[in-house]
Amino acid sequence: MKQTCSEGGSVCLSENNMEDRMSFAVVGVLLTLLRLLDCVTFQPSHPIILQENIRAEIKCQHNDSALNLMLWYQRRPQNNTLSLIGYSYFGSDPNYEEGFKDQFEIKMESEVKGALVRRRAEANDSGEYFCAANQCDNGNEAYFGKGTKLTVLEPGCTVSPPTVVVLPPSEKECRDRKKQLKKTLVCVASGFYPDHVSVSWTVNGVPFTQGVASDHTALRVDKKYQITSRLRVEAQVWYTEGTIFNCNVSFFNGKDTIYTSAEVYGSGDVSGTQTEAGGMTREKFIKVTQTARLSYIIFIVKNIVYGVFVTILAWKLGLGRSHATAKK
Repeated sequence: MKQTCSEGGSVCLSENNMEDRMSFAVVGVLLTLLRLLDCVTFQPSHPIILQENIRAEIKCQHNDSALNLMLWYQRRPQNNTLSLIGYSYFGSDPNYEEGFKDQFEIKMESEVKGALVRRRAEANDSGEYFCAANQCDNGNEAYFGKGTKLTVLEPGCTVSPPTVVVLPPSEKECRDRKKQLKKTLVCVASGFYPDHVSVSWTVNGVPFTQGVASDHTALRVDKKYQITSRLRVEAQVWYTEGTIFNCNVSFFNGKDTIYTSAEVYGSGDVSGTQTEAGGMTREKFIKVTQTARLSYIIFIVKNIVYGVFVTILAWKLGLGRSHATAKK
C-alpha cells in the first residue's frame, strides 16, 4: 500500500484510509496554529548613514533556530521591487545572485545570527536591505525582518536637520464629501538630508493618528528633501480655543535622532479668523508662492522683449551700414 508523507517525513498516511486523512488534517491545523502563536521575532536593526568607500555591515538576528537559511534582499529608492542578493546556511559557503558577489559578503555566525557586508559602499548602494529566514529548501514562506535603511552620502551633500512649519486650515475649507465639517492642517518639513525622517501629530499633547495622511517618501528638491503630512480634524476641534496642534518630526543624522516640532493653536473663532503658524498662514504661503511665480514670469518676458529689441536694433544698424556702403 502506497503511503504519502508530509514535509519532513514526520507524519504519514495511507491513501485509502479516511481516518489517517482526518488525523493528518488535524495535525496540519495544529502545526499551523503553533507556528502562528510562535511568531518569529527579528532583532531591530538601526539605520546606517556613512560616506562613500566606507565599509557597511548590516546585521540580522532572529529567535528561531529551526530556520537555518538566511536570505538577503535589496530594494533601491528607484523602485519597490526586491532583488535577491544571496543566501547562506550556517557552516556552508554563501550563494550569490549574479552581479552581487563582487560587491557583497554574506556572513553567518550561527543559525540565527548573520550579517551582510558591503566592502566599499557607493552612493548607488543607498536603499533598504531585508533579512529573511526560512527552513532548508522546504518551499515554505520566508519570515522577513523590518529592513535596514542604508544611505551612502552623495558628494557635495551635507547632513542637515529639517525646518518644520505647520500651516493652519484654509478659511474656505468647510465640508467633505459626507457633508461633515472638517478642517485640514498641513505640516511641511523641508531642507533636510538625508531622508531619514518620520512625522507624527499630537493634539494637546496626546498622540493623534486618526485623519493623518503623510507622504510615503520624501520629495527630493535639489540637494535636500521635503516631506508633508496632513491632519484632518472635526471643525469643532479646530475652533476650540486653546487647542494645541503639534507636528513632530524625528530626524536621524547617522549618530543621534533629532526631534523638531512646530505648533499652531486652534482658532477659537468660528467666523474663520486664522491663527498664524511661524508668522505665515496657508493663504499667505500660497500668495507668496504665486507672487514669486508671477514675478519670475514677468522677468522672463522682459528679457525676451529686450532680446527682441536688441536683435531688431542690430539688424537695422547692419542694414543702414549696407545702404551706406552701396551708395559709396
